[in-house]
Amino acid sequence: MSWPAYVSETFEAIPGGVNGPTDESLFFGPYNTLLTYLFPPTDHYMISPQFKRPPEGWSIDFTTVFIVQKAFRPVFFLAIKSPGDYTHRSSRAAADTQMRAQFFDLADVVELPVIHGVSALGTRLCFYSYRFDNSTLTPPRIPPDSELMNDVAPAARWNVDILSEEGVARMTEAADDVKTMVAQHQ
Repeated sequence: MSWPAYVSETFEAIPGGVNGPTDESLFFGPYNTLLTYLFPPTDHYMISPQFKRPPEGWSIDFTTVFIVQKAFRPVFFLAIKSPGDYTHRSSRAAADTQMRAQFFDLADVVELPVIHGVSALGTRLCFYSYRFDNSTLTPPRIPPDSELMNDVAPAARWNVDILSEEGVARMTEAADDVKTMVAQHQ
């Protein structure tokens, strides 16, 4: 199983290759193309990029989140960071914190029983989901240890490459789950 050629080619066309860029904006077009394939406008889905400022007191680290909406209601989202963020504990921790904040922000406006979100560090993905019935967010948060320097966002969480067969399967499965929930809640 693979993406249609027009989707794969947008990733392959990234200058420097998918692991080279330090500018996450090079991934905006490819991921927008992918999300439009998974959530077509002909089915009344809309992809809305949002640029989130960091909380007060944080260093400049804008997050770009692509929110998939149906009737202006969020149903899925994907946050994009550069591939270089994968190699640094602090960058992965920041990406994880930003994902959790996004779920927190969406909790009052989502009308589905589950919302899925994906953190993309280049083409490496970490899948998240929040269940409203029991307020469970997976993967679970790893709290920092008060004495040890533990890894609160292990690299192994970003273990799926969007261009791999597993990446195609996982993203398609998440999109299909969203579409099923949307159909049941219309």
